[in-house]
Amino acid sequence: LQVTVTDPRTVALLFQPVLLRCQYQTVALDPPIVTWKYKSFCPTPPGDNGIVTSSGDVPDVTSPCPDAARTVRIVATKQGGVVTLGDFYRGRGVTILGGAELSLGPAAWGDSGIYICTVTSTQDLEGNNEAVAELVVLGKA
Repeated sequence: LQVTVTDPRTVALLFQPVLLRCQYQTVALDPPIVTWKYKSFCPTPPGDNGIVTSSGDVPDVTSPCPDAARTVRIVATKQGGVVTLGDFYRGRGVTILGGAELSLGPAAWGDSGIYICTVTSTQDLEGNNEAVAELVVLGKA
């Protein structure tokens, strides 16, 4: 099993459609389970409002912080042709297209963060089953 994200960093404008591309190769005969998980960026230091208004203001995502300091939630899962959305994403234009591409519909303020594409197959346990994509949503061009 080999999972890759073709664009590890995506910058999108508010209210524009977003597509995070995740691809996988497997020797399994049955379709795997694809899960997209969202993690917010690490909290901003005091005095920093955290608002991103231009690409020069992209948050520093290299500083590690524990998951307990972030918002972590399931975006969507896909098994066979059935896509199930996490509670936070119901009612939005969110789905998993093709094999494992996450379509977020129009980007919202809370969409900036780290997205983890995980592919699980009980028939193919070797290799790397996870890839990471960052999304930064800008307020204006």
